[in-house]
Amino acid sequence: MSKVADAKNRRKIIHPFLVAVFPVLIIYSQNVGRVNFEEVVIPIIFVLILSIGLYYFLKIILKNAYKAALVVTILLIILFSYGHIYYLLNDVSIDGFDVGRNRYLIPIFGITLVTSIFFVLRAKKVFDNVTSIINFMSVIFVIVAISNVGFVVYEMTECETCPKQAMFYERIDFSKYFEEHKFVISDDNIPPDVYYLILDEYARSDALSDYHNFDNDEFTEYLESKGFHVAKNSFTNYPMSIQAIPATMNMQYVNFLADEIGTEVRNYKPLNEKDYGLYPNNMVIKNFKEMDYKIITFNTFALHLHENPLADEKLCYKTKFLFENRILDILGRISIFGYYVERWAEGEHRQVILCTFEKLPAASNVFEEPVFVWAHVMLPHPPWVFGPNGEEITPGKPLLITDNPEFRDSGWEPKKQYVQQVEFANKKTIEAIEGILEHNSNSIIIIQGDHGTSWGVNWEEPSRDDIWQRMRNFDAIYFPDEEKRQYLTDDRTLVNTFRVVFNTYFNSDYEILDDKMYWGYNKKPYIFEDVTEVIAHNAIKEPNF
Repeated sequence: MSKVADAKNRRKIIHPFLVAVFPVLIIYSQNVGRVNFEEVVIPIIFVLILSIGLYYFLKIILKNAYKAALVVTILLIILFSYGHIYYLLNDVSIDGFDVGRNRYLIPIFGITLVTSIFFVLRAKKVFDNVTSIINFMSVIFVIVAISNVGFVVYEMTECETCPKQAMFYERIDFSKYFEEHKFVISDDNIPPDVYYLILDEYARSDALSDYHNFDNDEFTEYLESKGFHVAKNSFTNYPMSIQAIPATMNMQYVNFLADEIGTEVRNYKPLNEKDYGLYPNNMVIKNFKEMDYKIITFNTFALHLHENPLADEKLCYKTKFLFENRILDILGRISIFGYYVERWAEGEHRQVILCTFEKLPAASNVFEEPVFVWAHVMLPHPPWVFGPNGEEITPGKPLLITDNPEFRDSGWEPKKQYVQQVEFANKKTIEAIEGILEHNSNSIIIIQGDHGTSWGVNWEEPSRDDIWQRMRNFDAIYFPDEEKRQYLTDDRTLVNTFRVVFNTYFNSDYEILDDKMYWGYNKKPYIFEDVTEVIAHNAIKEPNF
C-alpha cells in the first residue's frame, strides 16, 4: 500500500483530548450558577495543553501514535477517576477494615496504571480499530457532558417569568430597594470604631444544648460580664450564608431577587460577584464610607471579601483554590493528587483564620479615622481543621464535601468536631474582644452566627425541626454606652442589626423591620418560603427531638 493510501486509512486520534475535557465539563454542569462561565476556559486550556503535550512526547518516544494516544487516555482516566472512587469509599469499612484510605487506593490505582500501560506497549496490535471505538465513546461522553450542562440550565430557567440568566448575568441596579442613609454626627462626639465578626454557622446557645449537648454558658457569661447583650431569642432571616449576610449588610430582605432574577435561576452573581454583588458591595459599607469611616476587611474563602472594591484595607489574604480557579481546584481535588491538594488547602484555611484573630484587635491602628472592621470567619463551620485548643485536625471528609451543607453527615463524629471548633472559636473570640477593648474601649462589637447547624436537614422539604435547628443563630452585641444597650432586645433578627446601630449611634431614622424568616437552599437561592409562623410555633412549644 502506498504511503498516500496508508495516510488516508489512518484513524484520526481525538480521544485523549476529549477524555481530558470531559471531567471539566462534568464539574461545570454540577456547578452552573456557582461559578462563572469564564472559569471553564482556563481548565479546558490547561487539560488540553497537558494531554496534547504528553501525546506528542510519547509519540516521539514510542514511535506509534495509537499507542501514545492510548497511554494518555489511560493515564487521564486513572488520574481523574481516583477522587470519585475515594469519595465513594470514604466511609466504607469491611469487618473494621477502612477501605477508603489513600494508603490502599493509591497503590491499587498505581498497579492498574502500570499494568494497563505495560499491556499496551507490549501488544503487537496496530490499535487502529480500538482507536475508532474509543474515539466514538469519547465523543458520546463529551456530548453527554455538554447535554448535562444544557439540561441543568434548562431546568433552572424553565418558567415564563425567569430571565435567562443561569449562565450569563446582566447586572441589574437594585438601588431602588434601599433607603437613603441619613445621619448626624456631632462635633463633640468621637465616632466609635465598629467591629463586625461573623462566626459562620455558630448556633444559638439553646440549639447547641439541644443538638450537641454542649453548655455554652461559660462563653455567654463572659460576654455579659463585659457588657454584651446576648440575644436569647435571635434568628437568622435566611438559612444560607449567601442569603443571610447580604440581607444583614444591606439592612433589607432580599426577596426582591425572586422577581428580578427568577426563582429557578441558580446564578450567584447578584449576591456574591466581587464588584457589584450584594454581599461585598453592600449598603452598610457604603453608609460607613459616607460618614468618613475607613473600611477594613479580612479574607474569607466563602466569598470575595479580599477583593472588596469598597475596602480601604484588606488583611490576611490567601487562597485555597488552585490558581484561584474553582473548577481547576475541584479538578485537582478529584485527581490522584487530591490528598496533597486537600492538605495544602487545609493549611491555607487554618492560616487565614489564625491571621484574622491575630490582626483583628489592632485593626483600628491602621487609620487615624474611625473604622468599620468586617471579618467573616469560617468557624465553627467546616472543614473540621481545629481542635478545641487550636490543634491541627485533618478532616474526616474531603473539603469538597464538608464545604457543602447538603452532603455533610458522615460516620466521622462531625458533631463532636463541630463542638470542638465552637470551643476554639470561643477562645479566639475572647482574645479578640480583650484586644479590641484594650486598643479602644469606645468600640461597638457585633458577634453573630449567620445561621445555625443543619444535621440531617432535608433542604427541599424541611420539617419543623429542620427549620427550628437551622434558623437559630448566635447574636451578641456590645455598645460602649451602657444607656444605649436598652435598644438591644432578646427578640431580634439579623436584618435589623445595623438599623439599630445607625439609629442608636448616628441619629438615623431607619424603620425597624418586622422579623421575618424565609427558607431556601443552595440549588434554588431565589426561592424564599415564609417560615415565620413555623418558628413562632416552635418558639412557644419546643419540638420533640
